[in-house]
Amino acid sequence: MSKALNDAEGRYPEVEKFSYALIISAKKLRPYFQAHTIKVLTDKPLKQVLAKPDTLGRLIKWSVELGEYDVKFEARPAIKSQVLADFVGYNTPTECIEENPSESEKGIWKLSVDGSSCVTVSEAGLVLTSPDGWTLEYALRFKFKTTNNEAEWEALIAGMTIAKHL
Repeated sequence: MSKALNDAEGRYPEVEKFSYALIISAKKLRPYFQAHTIKVLTDKPLKQVLAKPDTLGRLIKWSVELGEYDVKFEARPAIKSQVLADFVGYNTPTECIEENPSESEKGIWKLSVDGSSCVTVSEAGLVLTSPDGWTLEYALRFKFKTTNNEAEWEALIAGMTIAKHL
């Protein structure tokens, strides 16, 4: 389910955008909201904003709309991979850096990884290419349950370990 915000909705303050997303979800998933307790995991103060008695306008309307459902707000637990993704996002340069391709390719190993997980098995593959052009291909099978992202991270760790030893 998705909804693109129109021009006015795009200018809502951040907390109102999250509240609006909850309202849209409640409208589109009405049977589920009516039949079940909905647990909202968030790091935003939605509960306080929607429960304030001095709230005006659309927030009070949304608060009344959500009042008919059993919605519980809980603090979102730390997500380890999200922290890493945020770190990479915040620390990635936004400017283009031009390099001489012949200089940048000297001595650089290239590592490509892919992970996959299903009900019965978790696997990953990696290809390590040397600066001279020869390749090493590895297939990994994990003896523990992983998600697809975890399988890819495990493959990355294994590839970096192999590259370090080489």
